[in-house]
Amino acid sequence: MPFKLIIGLLLTPFSLMFGCVAAIRRFLYRKGVLRSVESPIPSIDIGNLAVGGTGKTPHTQYVIELLKKEFHVAALSRGYGRKSKGYHSVLQTDSQNQNAEMFGDEPFMTHLRHPDIPLAVDGDRAEGVRNLLSENPDTEVIVLDDAYQHLRFRPTFHILLTEYDRPFRPDMPMPAGKLREFPRAARFADVVIVTKVPEGVNTDESVWRYQLRLLPQQQLFFTRFRYEQPVPVTSAAQKIATQSVHDIVILIGIAHPKPLINHLEKTYNIVGHHVFPDHHPFTEKEIQAVYDQHFNNIGNQCVLVTTEKDWMRLQSEHIRNIVSLLPVFVIRVEVEFLTENQRDSFNQIVKDHVRGKKKENS
Repeated sequence: MPFKLIIGLLLTPFSLMFGCVAAIRRFLYRKGVLRSVESPIPSIDIGNLAVGGTGKTPHTQYVIELLKKEFHVAALSRGYGRKSKGYHSVLQTDSQNQNAEMFGDEPFMTHLRHPDIPLAVDGDRAEGVRNLLSENPDTEVIVLDDAYQHLRFRPTFHILLTEYDRPFRPDMPMPAGKLREFPRAARFADVVIVTKVPEGVNTDESVWRYQLRLLPQQQLFFTRFRYEQPVPVTSAAQKIATQSVHDIVILIGIAHPKPLINHLEKTYNIVGHHVFPDHHPFTEKEIQAVYDQHFNNIGNQCVLVTTEKDWMRLQSEHIRNIVSLLPVFVIRVEVEFLTENQRDSFNQIVKDHVRGKKKENS
């Protein structure tokens, strides 16, 4: 019997216990035994059942971009990986202290992409929403990143993400699986999006609906990532013509790096891989090692390619001086739906929900 299978069988009882605790907790909130706070305005949660890596932040940014054209939007996140505690907003934080250590790499990235919208972080979503609305009383809709399991606050709309290569069915809760709760919890989502669909893959909606056991009223969509051309972000990189880049060194700390690496291999010669866990806090020793190995020789013509999220952490004060010496290029990720009809349908559903809730509250 394969070793992984044996370990999985041994861990299964613990997964069942973990899943049962999560299910009981959700049941108690639904029945009002545990108190939850209903959102006073339209609020959209982009969450998942799996532990990381489904693409919440790019989809959050997509929804923000969609809604801010018509509504006053604010964003709230837990701020995973930040060193600060409690509630912090870009409105109350001095610009010199606005960084990934204060807000977390993903919320800070969202802020830099959308500096025109209020953004805050708070582990307590109910308290975070209350403070955010107090600071920004004209807010018409709040977009929440990763609040599907934060049941003390009740958003008005749930978007649930699941990866094409790692769907929540037939997975199971941790530690034997990768889920935060049983797959049955997906029934509380209004929309389910299968993310990171590979190029050229044919997606049969009926097959996916059956596999995920979706309810008739739940809408299903499919998206993929579109990688943009890397852009120079340091002075050393800006001296290099983007079109002339051939050899690259990869420095990334994301959940599932393989799709990005496969994409870069199509265009560049990868001469070095430095891959770390998701949200990894880069140390001075690690960045110095990258510099010494690949960039301490003036004859080398390679550049360093990293993700937009990793770039947030590479600007930390303790490594900023070393990073500034490197020719760093950043690659951005955008979300795209597989068809225009899917995109238009999703956009309409989300905007109609906000309009409808606004009308109810008026």
